[in-house]
Formats: sequence, C-alpha cells, structure tokens
Amino acid sequence: MKQSLQTWFICGWLILAAAPTFAVSEQALEIGKGERLLVFAPHPDDESLSSAGLIKRVLDNGGTVRTVVVTSGDAYVVAVMQDTGKRHPSAADYLDYGEKRLEESRRAALVLGKELIHLDLLGFSDGSIYSALVSHWRRKNPMRSEFTGFDHVPYREAEDRGYAQDGQDLRDKLVAIVQETKPTLIAFPDVMENDSDHAGLGMFTLLAIYDWLSQTPDRHLHPRLLAYLIHWQRGWPKGSDWGIPQDWSDQPLHLPDDLPLRGHSRVCLKLSGQDIALKREALAQYQTQQRIMGDFLSAFVRNTECFTLLKPSNSYGIENVVEHWRYARKAFDNHPQTRSKI
Repeated sequence: MKQSLQTWFICGWLILAAAPTFAVSEQALEIGKGERLLVFAPHPDDESLSSAGLIKRVLDNGGTVRTVVVTSGDAYVVAVMQDTGKRHPSAADYLDYGEKRLEESRRAALVLGKELIHLDLLGFSDGSIYSALVSHWRRKNPMRSEFTGFDHVPYREAEDRGYAQDGQDLRDKLVAIVQETKPTLIAFPDVMENDSDHAGLGMFTLLAIYDWLSQTPDRHLHPRLLAYLIHWQRGWPKGSDWGIPQDWSDQPLHLPDDLPLRGHSRVCLKLSGQDIALKREALAQYQTQQRIMGDFLSAFVRNTECFTLLKPSNSYGIENVVEHWRYARKAFDNHPQTRSKI
C-alpha cells in the first residue's frame, strides 16, 4: 500500500510500544454539557461493552451521540455453527447471522438512547478492517469474505450496501462521518488491541481524525480521543473466561497494568446503579453473543468505564515515522486472528 509518510505518522505514533507500566494512576473522566460523542465500533456489541455508560452520560448532559458499527460480525464461526447445528455453515448462514447482529445493534441503541442515538451500520464483512488496511487498500482489489463470499457490503439495511470492501473507501467514509459530526469526544479501539479488526479500526480512526483536522479551517477543534480496550491477554478482564456469567457490578474495570501507556494518560468514568443497569440491558439485546460468550460480556458490566486519553492532537509529531510504521505492521502480523471473541 503506497501512502505518504504524512498519512501514516499517527499510526506509528500511537502503536509505538513502551515498556510495560505498572500501577498506572487513573483520573476521573469529566463530561461537559453539550458534548458531541462519536463512538467507533468494529463489531456489534463493542459500542455497548466499551462505552454504554459514556453514551448515557453524554445524553444526560444534553449532548449528542453518534455510533458507527463498521462490520456485521458475521464470521463468528463457532457461534454460527452452534446456532445452525451445522459443522460447515453455508454462506447464507453467515449472512443470516450478520443480519441478526445488525438488528441487535439497533435494539441496543434504542435501549441506550431511546431514538436519540444516530446509528450508522456500515455492514462490512467481519475480518475486513485489518485486511483493508494492509492488503486491500484500492477499490479494484477489495477484500472478499471467505465466509459470505462477498467483496462488497451485502446487507439489506446496511448504510453502505454495495460499497467495495477496501481501505480507501472505508477511510473516506469515516472521514465524512467525522466531518459531519464535528465531535468533541471520540471513543475508538486502542491500536494495541489483541484483535485484528479492533486494532485495524483504531488505525483507521486515527487516519480519519488526521484527515479531518488537516482539512478543516477551524484550528480550535481538538476533540478528546478515548481509546478503549476490549481484547487483551487471556484472563482480562477477570471473569471473562470463566464459562459462567458473573455479577461484577460492584467492582471497577481497570485497564490492565501491562497495557503500554505510551506517554498518554488513563481516565475512568464512574457509573451509577442506573448506568450499570442500562449497560446490562443494552448487552442483553445481543442474544447471539450472550449464548456463546455471556461470561465475557458480563465481565464488562462494572461500575467504571476506563479509557486511554490520548495527548492533544497538536502533539502528534514523532520522528522516524517509517521505523514506527514497520513496527506497527510487525505487531499486526503477530496478532492472532481472534474470531472466537468478536
């Protein structure tokens, strides 16, 4: 993929891994009046797992919320096998599963926002985000799903039905969304996530933010960037692999100590009992996921939501961009393609 150094410097800047930092302090995340929150989610349910409490707080404070779910999550092989009873599900089975997950996102958005959330369901294939970033950048070479057989968005009610599954089109779409929203807060996956679609969307988000800030004449736009974490080392968060859902609502959810801080800071939003109940109800809409990984979902229903707060956008510059990008590619190539938790 031939891209200028300028377009890749944000990616290198954020993914550069520092030595593990232990006992990292966390500050309170303050939510002002009238915030414009934009949440990027790689799969249906990631917006609720990461940011349900944040979404509610912004709405309670008179703000607006836009949530963008990029893929349909249609390639969760074990779940499709379980739902269909087939050892070898067909392309139609994967498509049907994707439609179910998109509908679950709609229901969760209604729970969280009661029609106040602007929800974008782009409908890309599961597993397409990282592929679009590193090997399917151009429209003439889109990513074709090995599960559904499509190289474009196939879902009936997806906003981007018919879009080629390539990196440039996805980037342009995200830039347009950011420009329309003019967010003051952006929540998106940390590029250090141990899941290729999550990490890939983190990279795409940074590219879109860079494009937006470079093109806008308003130099006073400095949205706060909140990187969330869903997939890390096995056993985080506690209880996520116990096999049986547990009630963790009286405990905080801390980011793992071995997640590199990279010169940024950590912030946490304290959730009330009502916030926690609403998050639990939103995640209950994802019945396809509750059946296969209820323990994982319940492990995120706690009394805090925590994020890595990135340094302000005017401090993005770093040296040796090419070296950092090569490191990023190496880190991505070593990521397991974890379809067991998507």
